Amino acid sequence: MEIPPQAGFLFLPLRSMETKQIGVIGGGTMGAGIAQVAAQAGCKVVVVDMAEAVLEKAQKQLEQVLLKRVEKQQMLASDAEALQQRIVWTTRMVDLATSDCVIEAIVENIAVKQKVFQELETIVSDTCVLATNTSSLSVTSIASA
Repeated sequence: MEIPPQAGFLFLPLRSMETKQIGVIGGGTMGAGIAQVAAQAGCKVVVVDMAEAVLEKAQKQLEQVLLKRVEKQQMLASDAEALQQRIVWTTRMVDLATSDCVIEAIVENIAVKQKVFQELETIVSDTCVLATNTSSLSVTSIASA
């Protein structure tokens, strides 16, 4: 699946590769937003969070956002439904196995991020692009684990 230009800068490096599934680790505000943008771009999305309550909250918030867009006639109800159907909400990291790209959007703690990437490397393919949404930590330090 080709990612359309309107998806924004987030998926710029992925436009040149065929991207079918995006994984997002972290169902908080940032992770849920990344999932929404990826699903809007037409990708299948798998969102992983260890807390079921976080996933439920993110899913309900997305439903509300899409409902408002439908009510304002900014989106067709069928498109909103299709977008929601492209997102899988799960607590299982193994569900990321078929992802073409995984974006980590979790707590700004280097040890936690390093542990997540170590686990990811045992799950995803060698061609999967691993990315971080960190705003304050060194990407090199995260990758060095």
